Amino acid sequence: MLESTRLDYLTAMGVTGWVPRHALANAAFRVPPELPEIMDEPQQTVNVEVAAPLVTPPVATSQVAASARAKIIVRPSKPELAPARVIAPPTVEAEVKPLPLESFYLQLWMAGPCALLIEAAEPGLESASPALRLLKDILRAVRLPQVPHLYADFHWPLNRNPQFDRSAPAASLALQAFMQGRLESEPVVSIGCFGTYPRLLLGPELEGQDLPYGREEALDNLPPAWFAPDLEALMKDSESKAQLWQQLKRIMSRWQVEQ
Repeated sequence: MLESTRLDYLTAMGVTGWVPRHALANAAFRVPPELPEIMDEPQQTVNVEVAAPLVTPPVATSQVAASARAKIIVRPSKPELAPARVIAPPTVEAEVKPLPLESFYLQLWMAGPCALLIEAAEPGLESASPALRLLKDILRAVRLPQVPHLYADFHWPLNRNPQFDRSAPAASLALQAFMQGRLESEPVVSIGCFGTYPRLLLGPELEGQDLPYGREEALDNLPPAWFAPDLEALMKDSESKAQLWQQLKRIMSRWQVEQ
């Protein structure tokens, strides 16, 4: 067999390294490769039938018989490893901080057994202001002391530190704690709230169509409260005053004293 033909056969069989047991006819001299010893991997013995060359010079019969069969040791190929999948870390949604609530000012007045939480512009109700005169008219109509006294005030935010939480939930918790601390030892049976920000006693939601006007609301660790628009709005809206009067007629029994 020609050397080129023999090499083509071996390449087709996937044999890259081989060593003949005996000298092959018409084979060029080659330096035997140094094969590493394989201890852990199983060896596979492949018997390959090699066809006799078409034209060969006369050789010994024993040499031809020895060349007819060649024992070739083939190392099993290792399976190719699939590329490792890169698992992206889970995305972390950025924490959305609630928007700060704008500044506001409330005054807590006491009128006998009824506390009044009134939204006002600083410094608050003046002695001769139209809003204070309207408040006195309301107290006289529902048989409460007509001369209420200022008991405490509430400023929001509580301080000027920019790191302080100024959101509506924080303001709601602060106002509830303020009212609980001020009314803990007072014989109050009802709380009257005038304005937008006193609604924080119900929770942080200040917007919405379901306003608590015209009804009384139960509060945690506080007496029940009734709500009305601020005094400035009541002076300009006769319908709101009529609605407030109908509401107070239903709940004024809480503080009326039987003669």
